[in-house]
Amino acid sequence: MFYQLYEMNHAALQPARLYADAVRMFYSNPLNPFSHTQWGRSIAATAELFERTTRRYGKPAFGLSKTVVDWKSVEV
Repeated sequence: MFYQLYEMNHAALQPARLYADAVRMFYSNPLNPFSHTQWGRSIAATAELFERTTRRYGKPAFGLSKTVVDWKSVEV
């Protein structure tokens, strides 16, 4: 059940992530005069922080084939 809630939450945040990425690109563009102000840089940084914290990252492969449990080697 928690996995479905997690997936639903991630899907619900997808439009907000896209909007945050667009805001970041708008306020980071050097042709935009607001990108050279403290306010514009703060908006861009906030949008980037939101986008990165809601991004889905892949799980790394640990490459473990065996481990030790109760002093015995066990296949993983």
